[in-house]
Amino acid sequence: MKSKLIGSLFVILTLVVGIMAFAPSAFADQSVTITKGAGGSANAACVTANNCFTPNPVQVAPGETVTWTNTDSASHTVTSGKPDNSTGNIVAAVFDSSLLGPAKTFSHTFTTADVGTINYFCQVHPWMAGQVIVGTSAPTATINATAGNNTAVPEFGSIASIVLVIAIISVVAVTAKTRGFLKL
Repeated sequence: MKSKLIGSLFVILTLVVGIMAFAPSAFADQSVTITKGAGGSANAACVTANNCFTPNPVQVAPGETVTWTNTDSASHTVTSGKPDNSTGNIVAAVFDSSLLGPAKTFSHTFTTADVGTINYFCQVHPWMAGQVIVGTSAPTATINATAGNNTAVPEFGSIASIVLVIAIISVVAVTAKTRGFLKL
């Protein structure tokens, strides 16, 4: 009986470690869309709304990848920095997609060296600007100040992490119940 318990726990532990090793990287990546009509002019609606790149800003942790998809009919670039280089960053120092035609994608994986706010823009249409905020993957709390109601709201790097924990707990409970170790 004891050897079955140890064997079952070993199998569960192996599954948990395997899932934790592969699942976060599979679910943590982010997608950004280049808005249709963004290249039209500096007066395009997305410029005023600050969503020529959607979502903007996008938040990732080191090791996560952002993939930009051009849904516009014009070609664009996704280039780190600012057009006037006012941030002190060298244009294209972190990433540069080169010319990205309609329906094309560009991906960049961020590292611990990238932690902080990285501005980016389109070199062809410099009014198109966005930000990637590279932070730690630990959950943080933010303040929700709408309607004067200040409540702490947890932010998680990935909903997949929560689903994964629930799935693991479920597997452990079902296995324990099946093996007769848990009486419900």
